[in-house]
Amino acid sequence: MSSLSGWRRSVRSGGSVRAGAVVAGAGLNMLVNTGPVLLFSFGVFVKPIIADTGWSRTTISSAVLYGQILLALCGPLTGLAVDRFGSRYVARFAGPLLGLGVAMIGLLSSSANSFVLFFALSFLLGAAQVPVTYVKAVAGWYDKHLGFALGLALMLSGLGVALLPPLSAALIDSVGWRAAYLCLGVFVWLVSVPSVHWLLHEPPRGGSIVVPVSREATGNKSTGLSLSAALLTRAFWLMALSFFLISVVVGAGTWVLPIVLSDYGLKAQQGALVMTVVGIAMMVGRVGCGALLDRFFAPWITAAVFVGTAIGYVCLSAGISVVTVPVAAILIGFTLGSEIDALAYMTSRVFGRRHLGAIYGSLMFCFSIGLGCGPALFAQIFSRTGSYQIAFQAAVAAAVVAALAVFGLRRSDLRFHA
Repeated sequence: MSSLSGWRRSVRSGGSVRAGAVVAGAGLNMLVNTGPVLLFSFGVFVKPIIADTGWSRTTISSAVLYGQILLALCGPLTGLAVDRFGSRYVARFAGPLLGLGVAMIGLLSSSANSFVLFFALSFLLGAAQVPVTYVKAVAGWYDKHLGFALGLALMLSGLGVALLPPLSAALIDSVGWRAAYLCLGVFVWLVSVPSVHWLLHEPPRGGSIVVPVSREATGNKSTGLSLSAALLTRAFWLMALSFFLISVVVGAGTWVLPIVLSDYGLKAQQGALVMTVVGIAMMVGRVGCGALLDRFFAPWITAAVFVGTAIGYVCLSAGISVVTVPVAAILIGFTLGSEIDALAYMTSRVFGRRHLGAIYGSLMFCFSIGLGCGPALFAQIFSRTGSYQIAFQAAVAAAVVAALAVFGLRRSDLRFHA
């Protein structure tokens, strides 16, 4: 509550409601970013698509990997565009293009290969409808309470994860999977276009206006390392390794949970409800982790969250049941909600904000690749072994290594503290 009251005082002292509007606008676009719309809803579509078409699970699951590779390759370019033109300008195109791509999946997929093509293409079209664009927007208005502001802005992506998979399952039952994708595309348009137009604002030229900070901090937008300088630091590669591994783990988890529940005997809509659990835990992680990052040493908080993911997969390794799956969903969802906050926060504090878009976009390259590798890796293990047991055990090891890597960051690495 102290973080919330401090944040409110910050807005009042800055004399601007625009800062709060930016948080709301960024949040609404996170509700319909590539994660909830494409990645985290995909597990709900897998079995209905197979039942309708006869396409193989391994083939259509590879669409996520190809899409995430394209998204990752565009990450640094998105960051450079945001640094050069501003978040609002980029966001004007980001949501509409993603909506177009999602609609094309349902309208134009006539074979397994064409499905993979259009699914991957939708990631490419939505390459700017990602946290990079909106983290830069929020970071321009906040400094002292940056973690909490980012948590509020990014929280609605958790709401998207909670709502869109069950909504997709209901649409699939009513109108089929093709029309369901078309409806999702229209939904992206309806949310993104007005929120960017009315709520998203560029910060004034002086940089962060909501919270005045000392000269030693990064209150000045001109302060910070260049991308080339960041690439030469130990901290960059520790963060890249850690967030790549944890994204493999959570990407696979959100994909596999509805599937294993379907294999367990639940109907598609019932299995999709596990993503509601993930989404609620994700929202708690967004705000909770954001507040903790402002108060405690960020790498330690992040490492503890990653260990929680390992515990979630230990539960799944013990057996699929009505107890272990919800526990795993809560722990994986909490990590999914915390990791983007933590990555954005630490990127700002370690490298400054002058080239935040480019550096954060480069780190998101690693993160996006991991999200795509997770489902593809789990699908391959299942096709070879007939179960996900080995995959669950590998995920435990990957989460522990991710925690150790981020734990290796030193206090001196966070040189741009407020």
